[in-house]
Amino acid sequence: MSDNVTVTDKQSRVRCDDEKFLEAVYSSKTYAEIAEKTGQKLASTQARYNRVKETLFAKGIELPSMERKKPVKTVDSAENLAAIVARLKAAHSNG
Repeated sequence: MSDNVTVTDKQSRVRCDDEKFLEAVYSSKTYAEIAEKTGQKLASTQARYNRVKETLFAKGIELPSMERKKPVKTVDSAENLAAIVARLKAAHSNG
């Protein structure tokens, strides 16, 4: 963590100054990337992004839009569901 990030022991809360946060926003595409760069939790990052976005919008400044990190799918869910249904039908029809 850099000099602009403060970790407190009280609630293991990570505090990040505005400059560091905005630097992370402009150099990221997802909330997860911002959270990783600032050391904050994902939910805290999303909430802060929305607060800052609203504040800056009132001043006529728009922040870049963020995306949620998409889960990596290794198995086709339709094929997986079909296999489960076939297995369950076979198991319950033999009863």
